[in-house]
Amino acid sequence: MADQIAVYDSFPAAHRIRIDTAGTREPVHVHHWRAKVEFRAPSEPLAAASRAAEWLERWVERHRGRSLNDVPPYGTVNPTAEEVARHLADEFRTTFPETHLIAVTIGEAAGFSARYCPARPAGNEH
Repeated sequence: MADQIAVYDSFPAAHRIRIDTAGTREPVHVHHWRAKVEFRAPSEPLAAASRAAEWLERWVERHRGRSLNDVPPYGTVNPTAEEVARHLADEFRTTFPETHLIAVTIGEAAGFSARYCPARPAGNEH
């Protein structure tokens, strides 16, 4: 069985989410976002952890100190914690197809986080 690994990082960023179907937006506000990526590496877990931590650091730098509404895809996708988690998961799976992504957790406020657990593709036993 592959080892389970988690990598973490955090960053300050603002966002302004749509709060209803009419397009009403809340005021722009800042959070100290926390990102956690949990995965299994089928081989070389220490190397996989190192590569994943470096990758997550680069991902965080694209968002650090910015308004998420100005970071693709959030100009068109509502930049909620749930959507940020889903998009981070999609990018991770594209970058590390040899791993099995267990979950991505994004925290945006004290006491609140969103956890995204992608469906396991059929035949993927990682």
